[in-house]
Amino acid sequence: MSQKYERILVAIDGSYESELAFEKGVNVALRNDAELLLTHVIDTRALQSVATFDTYIYEKLEQEAKDVLADYEKQAREKGLQKVKQIIEFGNPKVLLARDIPDKEKVDLIMVGATGLNTFERLLIGSSSEYIMRHAKVDLLVVRDREKTL
Repeated sequence: MSQKYERILVAIDGSYESELAFEKGVNVALRNDAELLLTHVIDTRALQSVATFDTYIYEKLEQEAKDVLADYEKQAREKGLQKVKQIIEFGNPKVLLARDIPDKEKVDLIMVGATGLNTFERLLIGSSSEYIMRHAKVDLLVVRDREKTL
């Protein structure tokens, strides 16, 4: 039985690995005539140590995310993808990417880049892809290399 995906979430965090996930996401969306949801979560946990919550910091991070997602959307459209949506959220990326955004957006496939963390770092903080794998209710594709992007 062949699975046809309709709404594909690609997690974009600015890393090389998320760029690979984007490339594969575009190809999967094209093959399935699916909508591609370019998703970036601004991790507010990292900002908790800031004594004063200056709105400038949030606005700057949001603008940077908008710029990155706009560039990815342009690339996706140039490759022929018609249905592209940008999503920017604030909060815990693991929870938002595993459950909240997929539920709200009716996602049926999540695509993420493989983590660049080493074994010790994963032990201390855990990888997002591992968390999503354990908690997502939909299919997850962890992208590992550029060679198989088609």
